[in-house]
Amino acid sequence: MNSFPSQVQSSYENALQVSSEESAAMMTSTDELIHVSTPLLVLSAVPLLILAFISSQMGLGLESPMVVGIIRAFIQLSILGAILRPIFFFGTHQWWLVLLYVLFMVTLASLESSARSQYYFPGMSTCVLAAFLLNVGLVSLFAFGIIIRPSPLWEPQYVIPIVGMLLGNCINAVALSTNALMTSFVEQSHEIELYLSFGASPEEASARLIREAVKVGAMPMLNGMAVIGLISIPGMMTGQILGGAPVMDASRYQMLIIYLIGTCAFGTILSEVFVVRTIAFDKQTQMLRTDRFLKRETKLSFLGRIAATGSFLQSVWKALKLLTRVQEGTSNDETMGETQPLSSWHTVDLEYVAPKGSIEILTVRNGGTRESTSATTLEIRQVSRTFPANEQGKSARTLFYKLSKTISSGDIVVVQGPSGVGKTQLLRLIAGLSPMDNDAGDLLLEGLSRNEFQSPSQWRRLVRYVSQYKVDIPGTPEQFIQRVASCHSWKYHDMPTFQDMVSSSSGLIQGWGLDATCLEKEWKVLSGGESQRVYLAIALASRPRVLLLDESTSALDFDSKILVEESVEEAAKESGISVLWITHDEEQVQRMQHLPLWNRRLSDDELLDSNKVR
Repeated sequence: MNSFPSQVQSSYENALQVSSEESAAMMTSTDELIHVSTPLLVLSAVPLLILAFISSQMGLGLESPMVVGIIRAFIQLSILGAILRPIFFFGTHQWWLVLLYVLFMVTLASLESSARSQYYFPGMSTCVLAAFLLNVGLVSLFAFGIIIRPSPLWEPQYVIPIVGMLLGNCINAVALSTNALMTSFVEQSHEIELYLSFGASPEEASARLIREAVKVGAMPMLNGMAVIGLISIPGMMTGQILGGAPVMDASRYQMLIIYLIGTCAFGTILSEVFVVRTIAFDKQTQMLRTDRFLKRETKLSFLGRIAATGSFLQSVWKALKLLTRVQEGTSNDETMGETQPLSSWHTVDLEYVAPKGSIEILTVRNGGTRESTSATTLEIRQVSRTFPANEQGKSARTLFYKLSKTISSGDIVVVQGPSGVGKTQLLRLIAGLSPMDNDAGDLLLEGLSRNEFQSPSQWRRLVRYVSQYKVDIPGTPEQFIQRVASCHSWKYHDMPTFQDMVSSSSGLIQGWGLDATCLEKEWKVLSGGESQRVYLAIALASRPRVLLLDESTSALDFDSKILVEESVEEAAKESGISVLWITHDEEQVQRMQHLPLWNRRLSDDELLDSNKVR
């Protein structure tokens, strides 16, 4: 009865022994790789050359990159083999040799990654290098000091290939994320400034764009992790198997490398995203500074990047020398430089270009008769705005100089003038979205200077700027209200809640001829007039102390303009909101000059009479 199990056990043990002998024989047979000669390498490139010829015949324009790629791959990998042979031989006993080569790899990787973006900022290569050094260094210490623990710790057989794989993946991840983020900051600046104008901090205003940029850089890596081993055998595992390593050991090393790559790439992405966000916003004023991102005219060629390496290393060396001087306390003003103001070009002697005209500020309605509405709400004290008149910055144009104005609660003030005289810049300056010249002048809200507020977002919470642009951000107006109401600066008892803003906005847009469901529609599907009315309704519902309207009814028909004007006039009268309104519509100005005639439209005869008075 027991003979059958015994026979099975014996057969199983014999099979295991045979399998082990076959595996040992296979390992012995694969101790050395099959040699591939140079003629065979050339032969392997022939199919690719044929495809390059086909590309030429089809007019695809890919033949040149393909041929250059073939030649470069052959030359670069041949040089790599020649360099690594002595490093592998001497590096076991000379740790500095391995470290020097790793630093060389990191430097080239940072240059390659920083050169792939559409936009750049001065010092970008150095920032990318620092991010690479930090994350690759930490991951390498973890991998070689805790997980692998080679002997010696800097064993080049382990350090150089693994660091190379980390860098190869970090290059693409960082390049994709930084390019996406800088492009978003420049080309979607209206979205960021929209949130800033409602009191959001720089972190809150840029949160969505940062999330999208991180996803852009991380998703290729995450997608690769999801399908690895199912569709293709990864490169390191393939190399170890070809080199004779046991299959299970090769798979474990590949898993280790995948985890290390994910950690390093994600950490480097986050580090560089933090740097880009810091560059994008002025630290003191929290204004978005898109002028700090310069568009790359042409991408550097491979030889151009090699040539740029010298100047890059020179700048790094100067930075190290400067750091040493600072630590020794021997630096001076010439070495350190001075902190540049927002309009740093204004500190040098320039040839000034006369402005095209002047701004006219006309109070068309004084505040109501109540005592609370007679107090000063906004005081503009000698503010100036100048900007370069050409790309070289050798001449400058003054929009307005030492402009002053006092605006009381409930006042409605019209800002007029020819196009280009700085009307929009004045409102943006008041809202804290554009800088003053060299911090000249001051702005006071209810007697408190803007510099005395806890943060610029606290100022913007009370001063609402409404631009003329159509809101074209992802999501619905209701979702926008929810994000605004969740901002840190709105956590005060006197600020409207999410439900309050939705209810008020809904009532306003219904009074202006829109359906309440517009708050639930995507911004992108709303027409220009619908978007403008919803945007203005949300601004009024947010209960600001000062409302800055930059041609905010330009996309509306006559009847809709009348309805909006009545609501703004009523808010100024009942809530004491001070309104600064840019408009080129003379009839609109004339209507607002007859504000004692509340809630009625002017007849054609009245408009003619008002023209005679002016």
